[in-house]
Amino acid sequence: MTLTSIRRLGSGGFGVVDLVQDDSGAQFARKTFHVLQSLPPEIVQNVRRRFAREARTQMGIRHRNIVPVVGGELGQDPPYYLMPVAVSSLQDDLARDSTLGGKWISAIADIVAALDELHSMEIYHRDLKTQNVLRFGDGQDQHYAVSDFGLIAMNETRISALTMTGMAKGSDYYTAPEITSDLRRASPQSDIYSLGCIIHDIVGRQPRIPCHEIREDGPYGAILRNCTRAEPSRRFKSAKAVLDALVSINEMLPPVSNERTSGFVELLNQHDPLSDAAWRELVELVEDEFGSNDARAILVSIGLDHASDLLSRHLDLGDRLGQIYARWVHGSSFGFERCDALANVLEVFVKGGSFETKVDCLMAMLELGTSHNRWYVERKFFQLCGPSMDESLARRLGVEFRAAGLELCRTIAHAEWSIQVNRAQLHPVLAQILEEVCA
Repeated sequence: MTLTSIRRLGSGGFGVVDLVQDDSGAQFARKTFHVLQSLPPEIVQNVRRRFAREARTQMGIRHRNIVPVVGGELGQDPPYYLMPVAVSSLQDDLARDSTLGGKWISAIADIVAALDELHSMEIYHRDLKTQNVLRFGDGQDQHYAVSDFGLIAMNETRISALTMTGMAKGSDYYTAPEITSDLRRASPQSDIYSLGCIIHDIVGRQPRIPCHEIREDGPYGAILRNCTRAEPSRRFKSAKAVLDALVSINEMLPPVSNERTSGFVELLNQHDPLSDAAWRELVELVEDEFGSNDARAILVSIGLDHASDLLSRHLDLGDRLGQIYARWVHGSSFGFERCDALANVLEVFVKGGSFETKVDCLMAMLELGTSHNRWYVERKFFQLCGPSMDESLARRLGVEFRAAGLELCRTIAHAEWSIQVNRAQLHPVLAQILEEVCA
């Protein structure tokens, strides 16, 4: 295949990116290994090997929010690989509209989905910033995907601090302080620091100091601070928890009728653990007042860390809350950007609750994803209900499948069309039940 270079798209670190076109007229973004500074030959060879290995790593990842590698010649001198051509970058989009038309949380949700996928494989980006987040598609099918894996590495990779010479100018504006001198200190919290800086680009009120904790007042101050704390162990435990906190702030809380509910909402929004007595009182209130504005205000404020904390301390209360939460999600409508965070909380209850709670939450997740056409949620359902699912749980979920009947058939068919999957990818027990019910 002959590739014709059209124009330079960018350069930095150990690569240059060009817009190229093949013999059939198809266009790609070609990243070619290129050392932009003087380095000892042995370092150049080491970095070149890493360039090729990291391209192969990226080739093996199939995720909507991670830019795919679609070809290349890694054995060539110099090696290169091909990626789809983006419409724009988050950096350029924010320069044109600092709130992305009011849909900035949807962009953050896309970044979080990418980080969640990478971190699940103990892969860390290490150079996450707005110019490395690219927009693809048009109209209603637009989405952002994370790119430029020039510093990406798996947890076990032995990597020299010299690799930092490959960081583009300006990276320190987004880089966690612990990895500025040694990339081996990278962790999920390093990428969460960078995510906090991206969020600050959108909602921040004051200039930030590179590699420092962001301290600001305002509705997002606590989130920015907990993304960028100097001590990594004090940052959010996962990227999903960051999204969860964001959407809880942006959710319009209904008016509540008593101070007790207001007190619970305030406690939950502080992201600190609740006492045993507070949890018991909260669960009882939501059970007694389900369907009211008071119950909804509390359920809206429940986050990942809250669910995990309760399940680890009081499984019975966690089960009760999980079943109420599933019932609420199943019967409600939400903003598009809210769906991912809801699914992440449901996943916590699925993994930590009893069979009854797991089943209720899985059915709520399926309904949420398909009724809101949210691909992230639909994919999560298929992942949780795949061949590795506990067979006893699959049989129990199968009872719900049979009870739902033809309505479930339509729901599964929608998911198959939406995210290009097949019901045969579900646990064999579930696939067999669908074959019987939907015949």
